[in-house]
Amino acid sequence: MGRVLTHCGMGWSYAVDGGRLNYRPGMRRVPSLVPTPHPAIGFRVSPRRPQSAGARLRRLSPLFHYTVLLAWAVAPPAGAAVPPPETFAFAALGCLPYSRTPAAAEGFGRVIAEINRQAPAFTVHLGDILGSDERCTDELLAQRRADFDRFTSALVYTPGDNEWTDTHHAKAGGYVPTERLARLRRVFFAEERSLGQKPIALVSQRHDARFAEFVENARWTRGGVVFATVHVVGSKNNRQAAVPGAMDEWRRRDLANEAWLHATFADATATNAPGVALFFQADPFEADKDRGGYEPGFERFLVTLEKEARAYGRPVLLVHADEHRYRLEVGMRFNRDAPPIPNVTRLETFGAMNMHAVIVTVDPGSEQVFLPAALIVPGNALPVLPRPKTLARQR
Repeated sequence: MGRVLTHCGMGWSYAVDGGRLNYRPGMRRVPSLVPTPHPAIGFRVSPRRPQSAGARLRRLSPLFHYTVLLAWAVAPPAGAAVPPPETFAFAALGCLPYSRTPAAAEGFGRVIAEINRQAPAFTVHLGDILGSDERCTDELLAQRRADFDRFTSALVYTPGDNEWTDTHHAKAGGYVPTERLARLRRVFFAEERSLGQKPIALVSQRHDARFAEFVENARWTRGGVVFATVHVVGSKNNRQAAVPGAMDEWRRRDLANEAWLHATFADATATNAPGVALFFQADPFEADKDRGGYEPGFERFLVTLEKEARAYGRPVLLVHADEHRYRLEVGMRFNRDAPPIPNVTRLETFGAMNMHAVIVTVDPGSEQVFLPAALIVPGNALPVLPRPKTLARQR
């Protein structure tokens, strides 16, 4: 039968063993011998003169006896099979749709239909919900909000640079970028839950008084695995000295992202999570450009992420967009001249004219945890794999 050991003060412990309540003196902090969902029940007794085991048992409250016996009754028999953790899948896409043309709308519709057919637990859109030459109007944002509600499961969204940092360009509408960011937060992040037809609850950074405005940074769990979005965008993460207000915005968000990474990995460590997956829009890695060091706009983010990932030690999956080409890299290098991080895998989505997605099987009970793959959408033009960067970027 299952066994639950309970610890009391003064070194007295009692064990439920085969339906009997046994007194065992001199035992402290004895763990349960059979893992069960019922933790050992701790209690303390006031210092009194030594008593017999039977007298001590009689002094315990009826509630204690009931609780311990209940734990014994529902404990699985010794050797019983423990159900394996749930295996599930999620999808991700980014830089879609990239045009207002009918062909782009139809292609994006096929992406949504294929993801719905796959029936993932949730989908993450990695930002750039319009092309760089499109005007980021309120009407377009409302249309994308409606598009997101076509996903039959949950849809989590993290912003890209095209919908706010780059909107100061005339071709994008000549907006004030921070005004567009405020609009994004009202349209997509008003509630602390995902979008889609089956929304899931999220925990956002709005609860951190220091960074409460960053409602787009969100975290959730499934199967014990921790998932989080981090608002990191292209265009050097908005570290753009020539754009009024951009540097101040970048500094503030850079600090918020650092705090969010710390909080996410602290959560994963505290809950003994088997893995962590992070989602962001930008490709922040200078190694992709065959350059050493860090782009200053991403340095704090990458240094913090590398430190946390190495300390965590378990699988970490980074899912991003930006370059419009599918890439899967195990043992990621954040810096060209640095050693790889063996527990970090990078997955980049398709985008722009490559109207496809990625899908990841999550097996919390496996050593790998994450098994990523390309999701090729029927009816859309096949991508070129591997696709050279010069052909991939269509801004």
